[in-house]
Amino acid sequence: MAFNEPLSKKRSLGALRKAEKTKDRSPDSTGTLKLQRHTFEALSKQFQETAAAEIDCCIAGWRNSDQGGQPYLSVELSPRYVSRRREQLNENLGDFI
Repeated sequence: MAFNEPLSKKRSLGALRKAEKTKDRSPDSTGTLKLQRHTFEALSKQFQETAAAEIDCCIAGWRNSDQGGQPYLSVELSPRYVSRRREQLNENLGDFI
């Protein structure tokens, strides 16, 4: 799976809930994320293809409330989208040079 392909599989989702601050530097929210294998593989492929020390990922959040009315933030991690047009332009430029 290329990191520019739309994800039609299960998304890598998690939730953040308000955390009790025990120190000034304690996080405001904590939670977990269920990282799907296809998301990990796409991110890993991006690392391998760029040989970069870091890559950009997309993260999205939605405000929700649980059954008890407690607010939490649903989050999704996904590879950064690269349009096919931009990828084709880069390939054509490489052929040109």
